[in-house]
Amino acid sequence: MPPPLPGDSRTARQRNHDALEDLARDYLDRGDAPQVGGDRPHINVITDLPALHGIAGGRHEFESGEVITVQVLRTLACDSSVSRIVLGPKSEIIDVGRRTRVIPASLRRAIIARDRHCTWKGCDRGPRWCDVHHLTHWADGGGTEPDNLTLLCRYHHTRTHRAQGSNRGPPNRS
Repeated sequence: MPPPLPGDSRTARQRNHDALEDLARDYLDRGDAPQVGGDRPHINVITDLPALHGIAGGRHEFESGEVITVQVLRTLACDSSVSRIVLGPKSEIIDVGRRTRVIPASLRRAIIARDRHCTWKGCDRGPRWCDVHHLTHWADGGGTEPDNLTLLCRYHHTRTHRAQGSNRGPPNRS
């Protein structure tokens, strides 16, 4: 990882953790990871609409039952695949929708061509290490269209969602 930017308060241990996470995600995103049961490795998050809208009382947890914060949920949902599973009042499965990519590959390529790197002011992490971020989250009605999308490295993407969760405002972009 390059030296920390001004304002990056992560410890060396946190930065090493983030670097390892970036390497693992890069490997999984390349598409040549082994498949188990037809799927590349992935995580499942169980949520409801209130949680996606940022309401802390909504359901937001991994399939193991581990509860995650609304900010983590919204970060994961920002640039991911989403599949719908509708449960009835007795938790019976009523409908299973097909998995859809929130950011289509063609649109991701267009955003990369436009932005070239993380758009956080002073950051030049390349697109390989970036997510496409909705400036207005899709769960809040933000469109999946170029004017509402930007490249953010995973560190600044996470930082942005944490700031939005605490009402500190949008990222300081160039």
